[in-house]
Amino acid sequence: MGERVMAEDDNQNAPPGRSSQPLMKTLHAEHAHMSMVMQVFKEQLGAIECGEVVDTHVVYEVMDYMVTWPDRFHHPREDLIYARVAEIDPGALGDVDTLQRDHDNTAQVGRQLLKLIENWRLGEAAGSEVVTRGREYISHIYEHMNVEEKLIFPKVEATLTPRDWFELSEDDQLQGVSDSVFGPQVQREFRNMARKLRRGVRRSVERGTMVEWIGLDAFMESFEVVSIAYDSARSTAETHMRDALNDAFGYFRKAPLSAPVRCAANNTRLTFRLLGDIAEISLETLDDLSRVNQARKDRMRLLSREARR
Repeated sequence: MGERVMAEDDNQNAPPGRSSQPLMKTLHAEHAHMSMVMQVFKEQLGAIECGEVVDTHVVYEVMDYMVTWPDRFHHPREDLIYARVAEIDPGALGDVDTLQRDHDNTAQVGRQLLKLIENWRLGEAAGSEVVTRGREYISHIYEHMNVEEKLIFPKVEATLTPRDWFELSEDDQLQGVSDSVFGPQVQREFRNMARKLRRGVRRSVERGTMVEWIGLDAFMESFEVVSIAYDSARSTAETHMRDALNDAFGYFRKAPLSAPVRCAANNTRLTFRLLGDIAEISLETLDDLSRVNQARKDRMRLLSREARR
């Protein structure tokens, strides 16, 4: 297969490919993102194998990220692009079919691994099994991306014309999706993993102070949850205010006489929408606080298990 363009020991900040096509740039960038996530996963698996106390929620979030984003958005976008290549070049049909079937299989394996991690967090599965299957998953992800980067992506760019790219760009399924870990707006459910990726947090705490640290960390995480909720609510309110003002300007510009009545009706509609958004943010915040508390319990249970060894 030639020189590897991605490997488990590669620099996790290696730049993506230099394609001139926006869709290809997106795929290259997403591969770089996935490689970074796999590096975090690799480090966590190593910690589990060494018997260290790990953040079980981060381990869970790694696989939750993979089954939520690459498997739902990245791979389907690749499949659509590959399908266009196969339409133009029938000789590529075999490779395309193999890759698409591998996408389906990878998604299934990812869901199974996520379930195993859930059971491990509950004390119903061995850490050694998580390590073994997790490393198998990492190896396969790197191998799959290497095949695409070295063999498939060049074939795609050599086959598709500007007209093909234009038509593909019009497909709703190929529109860009805000990446939950690396995008400017970090989604709440991946907050822990984003923090580890960005700050490279490595804590070395004596076992005697671990319990105190776990409680403090849970408190700080809860504070962060509330802060994010406040920022989200404020941003949502500002967005609704801008919408109301923009709509009002439009009403007065088009029909000044009926504008006051239309503004009142529109403001009522936007107010109910805002209340709904705030209610959703509140429910998400309560869910987040519950997850922080569960993570604290998981880590305390692992600490107790280690102490009994």
